[in-house]
Amino acid sequence: MKALLIALFGLSLSASALADDNDADAQENVYASQLCHIVSGEQKTGDMQSYTEKMKSQLAASQSPSAMNKPSFDEETAQEVVNGWLELGEEERAKLRHNQQQCEQTVMTQFQQQD
Repeated sequence: MKALLIALFGLSLSASALADDNDADAQENVYASQLCHIVSGEQKTGDMQSYTEKMKSQLAASQSPSAMNKPSFDEETAQEVVNGWLELGEEERAKLRHNQQQCEQTVMTQFQQQD
């Protein structure tokens, strides 16, 4: 009986960790999407602080006031995503500003290489 309880406890911990990983991945994708939307309308590259503030504002504006389970803004993760963008060359950023899907994929690849 103890072995069964220990196995069930271990399984629930694994499921929680997997859910947390999926939530983190979803958040990173949201930040990459937000960033690519922001840069699509710019002529020159911004800086870490300006992108982070714009992403934070977008998230706040997109949440309904009655939402009970509002996701909090993870500034560290957002900055890591922005850093992935800033590490790209200016020529590549110029191309990606016009292709939202490719921008998101490239930013996520850059972000994942940082880990």
